[in-house]
Amino acid sequence: MEISQEKKPVVMQILPGLQSGGVERGVIDIAKALKKSDFEPIVVSKGGILVYQLREAGIVHIELPVHSKNPLTIYSNNKKIAKLIAEYHVDIVHVRSRAPMWSTYFACKKTHTKLVATVHGTYSLNLFGWKIFPLKRIYNALMLKADEIIAVSGFIKDYLIKNYQKNHLTSLADKIVTIQRGAELGYFDYAKVSKNRIIDLSKKWHLPDDKKIILMPARFTAWKGHEFLIEALSQVKNDFFCVMIGSDHGHKKFRKRIENKIVEKNLVGKVQLCGICKDMPTAYAVSHLVVCPSVRAEAFGRIAIEAQASSRIIIATKIGGSLETIIDGKTGFLVEVGDVEKFAQLIDKALEMPKEEADEMGVAGRKNIEENFSNEKMCNETIKVYREVLKRVV
Repeated sequence: MEISQEKKPVVMQILPGLQSGGVERGVIDIAKALKKSDFEPIVVSKGGILVYQLREAGIVHIELPVHSKNPLTIYSNNKKIAKLIAEYHVDIVHVRSRAPMWSTYFACKKTHTKLVATVHGTYSLNLFGWKIFPLKRIYNALMLKADEIIAVSGFIKDYLIKNYQKNHLTSLADKIVTIQRGAELGYFDYAKVSKNRIIDLSKKWHLPDDKKIILMPARFTAWKGHEFLIEALSQVKNDFFCVMIGSDHGHKKFRKRIENKIVEKNLVGKVQLCGICKDMPTAYAVSHLVVCPSVRAEAFGRIAIEAQASSRIIIATKIGGSLETIIDGKTGFLVEVGDVEKFAQLIDKALEMPKEEADEMGVAGRKNIEENFSNEKMCNETIKVYREVLKRVV
């Protein structure tokens, strides 16, 4: 039967939690856009500090342990989600991660509810040291059983086709739509950051007045490239002050390893480790350039588009989503993974760049995001997928 037009279509987004990160912010952005587009949004997660943003927007949040991989919890979640689908008359369920998919898939099958899945990353096929573990492939592949699949970048779409097409009778290329992530242009706007915010953050981080600031926003985990960056910084000729911000997510040993490497490379007083920053527009505003030295491919990489939206030069490794978002030599620079010397040279180039040239690159970066990676564009394309799904007969 066709979806009733007598009520607003209800879209239920499901993700593990609402602590911090690009997935979480994307869910909130979509939920707000849905409310403005004559939809009824609902979000289901285990909760977190970002729930208040949904409440402030008048959006329903339902707390369930959908992050769990426990089979008993998954079984219970499917029953509960089936009840929620019936109670809220849900038309579309949009799942953002694998564990929530296992807690949702059978509920959607039971209730004949349309299911959309967004793949936000490259799912490892390794487990217990096995290069390809069959159960891990099965666990990952459930995401591809959704009625509609969204990939956050062309890189992710290609990855899914390469690794999972042989298990599908139909073409994954036809089933997957690419919707790249977006930056909120009004939020990440250097011109809207007040002097007081800049002064406050500069004092909090004890930023020197006489040095150009290098910003690395990334959680403390090995593949984000902290060690690679420290190696490069040890070869930088110009004076600088680098701030590494982000959560360690409990990876205390890795953070300690970074601290020790800073000492080893004689960078004490030049590299500072900070925790989570709740005012990222100001973090970008106090910086001269932003670095994204990931040694493993970013599925998309929000930092690159946020930095460009903030009119800041970005230097990143030449892998994954960065290849799609950064125009090498125009809005930033791309470096091969492991090329410490080249990364250091480009940092020096950015530090030595005349203000007019740096500003020109910043303007080009802002234009790139306005034209190709705006939050509005991401939301509109996602809602377009919902509308197309709603037209289909269940």
